[in-house]
Amino acid sequence: MNKSEMQPMISAPHSGVIQEISIAGSEKPFVVLPRASEQLRAPMHTVFRDGLLQEPLEAYVARDLAPLPITADREGYQGDRHFDWWCGGLGDALAVAQACARWGVRLDPGTRVMELGCASGRVLRHFATQFKGLDVWGADISLRHAEWVRLHLSPQIKVFQNTTLPHLPLEDNSCAVVCAFSVFTHIDELELAWIAELRRVLRPGGIAYLTIHSETTWQQMQPGWPIYDALLYGKDKIVDYPVTPEFLRGPLPREKTVFRWNTVKSYNTNVFHMERYIWSAWGRFMDIREIITRGHSYQDVVVLQK
Repeated sequence: MNKSEMQPMISAPHSGVIQEISIAGSEKPFVVLPRASEQLRAPMHTVFRDGLLQEPLEAYVARDLAPLPITADREGYQGDRHFDWWCGGLGDALAVAQACARWGVRLDPGTRVMELGCASGRVLRHFATQFKGLDVWGADISLRHAEWVRLHLSPQIKVFQNTTLPHLPLEDNSCAVVCAFSVFTHIDELELAWIAELRRVLRPGGIAYLTIHSETTWQQMQPGWPIYDALLYGKDKIVDYPVTPEFLRGPLPREKTVFRWNTVKSYNTNVFHMERYIWSAWGRFMDIREIITRGHSYQDVVVLQK
């Protein structure tokens, strides 16, 4: 998700006890927005990196006939800038494809691509529409998100609700690509078990494309950035650190710095990783091929290969 629109995330007390958590569904009927082609005239703030688009934007838009979720069904991202939300997902899907090309993973028909934390299909929809015949899978801890994808996106997408426990109902060595946007930015306990689980489902040579809050994020963030504002918004509920503007201008406290709140049971942390931690911890499970600074808005992208 485009972090320039991330909403504050408030969370549960740190009890030291791992709990299996998922987010229940809702009986509230879905309301949907018109497809992307009907949003083309809206002002657009998205800037695509040079070389990302291989065709005119209109060609990508024409291939996606599905409706868009309303703002509430995408956790507030991009507010009323619906076409920007769609474009952000397209840019991330194309960036994953470029990483695949760099590291020898072909996105041929039948190739399995899986997204952990797919929400209401911001990126997933583009794997189903912009590439020919991919075997597309998605998982999210929110049942409502999974239901939105099931009801409104391509039936070729296999989507299911998962929990915070590191288990995916996929076969060993079955995925060519696993991606996760703004997921490991909120995982404290069981982080490395999740890395191991992604390794299990990846086939040899497959890549994991994962975003993090890095020390670069920490050093560059400022008032107006949603992550900065989220930390100050929850400062009275954060128990581990005295969060003030002065504190946020200082050095990142730990190799893996976790901010926890004490109000809800999910989205319960904001996590920052130093690069040396990624190499030392994640690099034990898979080869780290590259770390792309600010490859996903103000988050870095870690590309690992099994």
